Amino acid sequence: MVHPFCRRGAALAAVLLLAACQRTQVDLPATVPPEPALVTAKAEGFEGRIAIDGLIASVPRLHELIEPRMRATMAEVQVASQADIAARGGAPQGGYFFDAEWTGSGAGARYLNVRGRISQFTGGAHPLMWYEAFVWDRLGQRRLALADLLRDPRSGSPAVSTLATLARDALIAVKHTRMPDYDPAADGFIGTTGDGPFAPDLARFAGNFQLVPRGAGDAAGEGGIELLFSPYEVGPWAEGGYEVLLPAAVVRPLLKADAAKVLE
Repeated sequence: MVHPFCRRGAALAAVLLLAACQRTQVDLPATVPPEPALVTAKAEGFEGRIAIDGLIASVPRLHELIEPRMRATMAEVQVASQADIAARGGAPQGGYFFDAEWTGSGAGARYLNVRGRISQFTGGAHPLMWYEAFVWDRLGQRRLALADLLRDPRSGSPAVSTLATLARDALIAVKHTRMPDYDPAADGFIGTTGDGPFAPDLARFAGNFQLVPRGAGDAAGEGGIELLFSPYEVGPWAEGGYEVLLPAAVVRPLLKADAAKVLE
């Protein structure tokens, strides 16, 4: 005869075993930075470089998202530079280049900020430069757009309208610091509130972004959402690129819980 205590013990063990089987084990990939990845190329009058820091290189799927694409772009630029030399009768203009610098930084336990600054010159009036910045989800192992982090990412929603207005105002403030006589009303690049590049549509103004924790990336230490604009997006080439911060206190309520936690 089995003692009642033994039966209860066996039942409890079965329950614990079932719970253990049903529990999901979440193993985020390690982010101990290995050696950075460096790719170089040389040809007549041309030099190319792709630098990817160790934090990005430590996440294979993220690394694979960046390096092959950058290699392909560098090869295209190299070919274009040689074509420009040939068009000039074999006399290189000099200084043809491709340079891509990729860096990563942590944004809480789940996310990584990924930023690329890419520039090239294949002839013409001046080099080209652009940003590529996004958030990587270490849990889902995928690239995120800002829409993936918002509670309501629909075009025209109150959240997106708020962000669009914030972005335009923040950009105007930065332009004022660079150009004291700056007049937004005379700036054909930025449009009016709710129009142009700052219409309430994330695809218009939030293509490149970072999720900045408190104490990182900005002088005040508040954190928030940083938007990056390449030359020509919100100003002429001579103004260069812009990086503007939307403060955490305003944007945190608009974010899903995991992203909002990064800005606490």
